[in-house]
Amino acid sequence: MPRSLPAIFCHDLVLVSVLVFATIVIAGCNSGPSGIPSDAVVVGPEENGTVVRLRSGQMLVVELSANPSTGFVWQLVREPNAQYLLVDGTKTRQSDAERANESQIETQYIRFVAQEAGETTLALNYVIPTLGPGPETRKYTLEIEIE
Repeated sequence: MPRSLPAIFCHDLVLVSVLVFATIVIAGCNSGPSGIPSDAVVVGPEENGTVVRLRSGQMLVVELSANPSTGFVWQLVREPNAQYLLVDGTKTRQSDAERANESQIETQYIRFVAQEAGETTLALNYVIPTLGPGPETRKYTLEIEIE
């Protein structure tokens, strides 16, 4: 026996509601900051010392652990060549796991935007900004190639 139009409509409405709710829940589980495009290249500690290739206009996000409560943050050694790579800001955020462990560790996100074809070097030091680097300073470098 065929279902009536209102019964079909209600079934479809329930299905759509469940899908929308699931999408919201999944999006809410994202631990990174907002404003990062889906085509962004996100790198972390394992890419230290490597070559990263970008397209003009593409965002690069460097994602590294930091402990701002001690004063230590990741800081640019010098600005990359702005003709090729522009700094687009930095922010820190604590993940759910870090919060659950009552950790002082946060993830620092440093954003850049590729400009035009060329090459530049990105160099960061993990320092207390007022003290600067020392002999034991952790370093992070990337060679950037933009097509």
